[in-house]
Amino acid sequence: MRKLPHPTSLAHAMLRQLAAGPGTFYQICELLEFDIEDDKVEAVCRAHFSDLVDAGHAHLVDLTYHITTAARAAIAPPAPYVGQIAGPAYRGTPHPMPVTIARRAAGARA
Repeated sequence: MRKLPHPTSLAHAMLRQLAAGPGTFYQICELLEFDIEDDKVEAVCRAHFSDLVDAGHAHLVDLTYHITTAARAAIAPPAPYVGQIAGPAYRGTPHPMPVTIARRAAGARA
């Protein structure tokens, strides 16, 4: 896999969109709001998709483009776990306690 495209480039925008989910050429271009009705824009977009596949950042399965695992990790590295892990030290020692159950008459309100 070669170096990722520049973060402000069109190819990087395509990779970010592929990280959100796979799609066809037309779906990705539509989500990025590219006017592929224009032949020049379509040629540029197709060239960028071809470069992404050649560089090993994306792969084509039937008609759908998918981002590779290495490119996904490079674009959005997994966030470290933040939170508290529950365990006996945090909850105290478990012990049984008596419980009283109070039943209300039918139709009673709290």
